[in-house]
Amino acid sequence: MASGKKKLELNLSRVADFENPNIKYEQYMTSAEVASTMIHVADMNGDIEDKNIVDLGTGTGMLAIGAALRNPKSVVGIEKDRNALSIAKKNEDTVSPEVVVEWILADVKCIPIKMVGKEDVTGIMNPPFGAQKNHKYADRIFLEEISEISSVSYSIHNCDSIDFIKAFVEGRGGVISHSYSVTMELKKSQKFHTKMRKKIETEVHRIKWK
Repeated sequence: MASGKKKLELNLSRVADFENPNIKYEQYMTSAEVASTMIHVADMNGDIEDKNIVDLGTGTGMLAIGAALRNPKSVVGIEKDRNALSIAKKNEDTVSPEVVVEWILADVKCIPIKMVGKEDVTGIMNPPFGAQKNHKYADRIFLEEISEISSVSYSIHNCDSIDFIKAFVEGRGGVISHSYSVTMELKKSQKFHTKMRKKIETEVHRIKWK
C-alpha cells in the first residue's frame, strides 16, 4: 500500500489544466482533492496496487498519474484530444518522471487495446455528464466501454443521474457496490460562463461488472 492521501493530493496539485478547454467535450480538470480521494479509496479497496488501470477520457492525466503513483501493474490513459494528451505527458514528467503511463490517442468509442481477461483490470474515469445540448447521457458510452474491459470501475457522475446509472449497471449484470458524494468546484473556462467558479454536486460510484 502506498503513502497517504494527503501526499498523493500534494503530488497531483502539480498537474496542469487544459489550455483551451473544448466545450463540446465538457473538458474540465478533476481537482487534485477529488482525484486523490478516488484513487486512495480504490487503493484501499485493493483495486489499484498490482492491477492494470485504464483511464478513459484521461484529459490532462490527473487520474492516470494518480493511479501510477500507487504501484499498479500498468496504467493506460486514453484521450481523443491531442492537445490534452500532450499536456498529460508533460504532467507525468512534472509530477513523477519515474512512473510509467502509456498514453493513447483514441476515441473511447474505439479503444485500441486488448486486455487478456478483465479480472485484474480497474477502470477510472471522469466522463462528460451530458450537460451540453444533444449530448444527454454522454457518460453512457464510457460506461459501456469500461464494462467490457474491466472487472471494477470508479467514475464520477452528476448526482441527478443515479437512476440512469443504476438501471444501466444492473442491465449489464453489474452492481454499484459503493458510492460517495463529492462537491466539485469548476473554474470559469468559457466566455459565456458568468461565474469565476461554480460548485456542482456529484457522486463517485464503484461498480462491479459481470
